[in-house]
Amino acid sequence: MNSTKVLRRFGKAAVTATSALALLGALPGSALAASGTYTYVTPTGQTVQGQDPSSDTCIPLTGGAVKFSNDTTDTAFLYASASCSGQWGELVGTGATWDAPSGAQALAVRFGSAPG
Repeated sequence: MNSTKVLRRFGKAAVTATSALALLGALPGSALAASGTYTYVTPTGQTVQGQDPSSDTCIPLTGGAVKFSNDTTDTAFLYASASCSGQWGELVGTGATWDAPSGAQALAVRFGSAPG
C-alpha cells in the first residue's frame, strides 16, 4: 500500500475518533455537569436556586449563603471567597444541607472536586 492511501486511512480514523469524542462530551450526564438542583439562602433571607451546575467550575453565590442545600449528583465544596479559595465545608450527596456558623457565609461553590 502506498503512503498516500495509508495517510488517507489514518486521516479518516482521526476524524471519526474526534467526532466520537465531541459527541460524548455533548451527551447529557457527561462529567462536565452535575444533574439536579442546589439551593441557598442569603443573609437577607432570599432563596436562590440553580440547576445542573457545571462541574469543576467556581460558581459565585450572589449575595452570599448562610444555608446551602445540595440536591445534585456531585459533591459541593463551599468557599469563603468568591474565587473558590479557602475551603470551608463540604456537602456530599443528595439532600445534604449546610448551615453557616454564626456571622459567617459562603461566597462560592464548586461541584465535583476541590482544586488541588
